Amino acid sequence: MATLNLTRVWINLMSTGEPVAAFSTDRARRKSVQGENRTYGGGRRRSISQVGVTDIITVTLRRVTTAQRDLLEQWLGREVMYRDYRGQRAVGVLFDLDIREYKAERDLYDVATAVQVVTWVEGA
Repeated sequence: MATLNLTRVWINLMSTGEPVAAFSTDRARRKSVQGENRTYGGGRRRSISQVGVTDIITVTLRRVTTAQRDLLEQWLGREVMYRDYRGQRAVGVLFDLDIREYKAERDLYDVATAVQVVTWVEGA
């Protein structure tokens, strides 16, 4: 039986399956609900919230090559699948990339991004 050890974060373009894999740091996940408190007559306060949960995964990809950086730039605004070594998986969209260069190695970058998770149904 073969064993697969995942040690990296994988980001795949949903339309083609093309991958970018890299070691990662600063992984975090934030879930929230849109809402506010409103004040009514007599000083009563009520909470008003919207249906649905906002889910954002932030990650910094370490030592990304120029070719991988260019792919991530092309994928901005398109659906991607995020997977990490813990087996977490989400489908979302990349809207921004924060690219930092390595001084000693000209072809390597650290790329910080946030995957904004979308609703996705697996299966036919």
